[in-house]
Amino acid sequence: MQIEIDHNFYEIVSWNKDYIQVQGTSSPYRVYAPPYYDIASLKQYIKLNPPVHKGEDQSYSYLDSPYYLFKIPYLVKVFPTVTTAVIQLKSSSICVYQRKNVNTFKLLKTWSLELLYNELIKSVSYWEEQLDNYAITRIHLSKRSSLNYKIKGDEIHFSPQLIDFDKEQVNLIVLAAFCKFSKKSRKESEAIYNLYFPNWREFNL
Repeated sequence: MQIEIDHNFYEIVSWNKDYIQVQGTSSPYRVYAPPYYDIASLKQYIKLNPPVHKGEDQSYSYLDSPYYLFKIPYLVKVFPTVTTAVIQLKSSSICVYQRKNVNTFKLLKTWSLELLYNELIKSVSYWEEQLDNYAITRIHLSKRSSLNYKIKGDEIHFSPQLIDFDKEQVNLIVLAAFCKFSKKSRKESEAIYNLYFPNWREFNL
């Protein structure tokens, strides 16, 4: 079985020795433990004795081209593993732990949409407070939409293509969606843009 602690994954393996041993150079780690140890005890042990991260010592390969997130290029390192796929974002690279013969780009695509959704949630929360508008009940990523956003009732549907914009532009698009949702006039919307994004005319809204 596998457990997660502080964003690291651990595969639990039972053995006939009377002590616990954590092996591996990066997540997912392998934890060897006597069969009489329960999960709560193992978690406590790992928290008190966290493994030293040595991901750079493990063999890996690079993808031929960088992967872009919000217009920032990241080198992609692919680490072989026999457990469930895990993706970690570093300052200048993306580490992908996956089984052989798995489509890395497909994994990255799914993961990047989750990253975009979390970024949109943060932006929506910020503009809710700034504009004192808490009427939006839900946001979605509409895979087939060619528009940056679309308002349906009290929900906003955003395009997954926003992952190809920089974060400032994504934040501005969320603000534009809020203004439209709030039924602001063009003059009122532009006044708000000028207040928060003086250079807003440089972006495509």
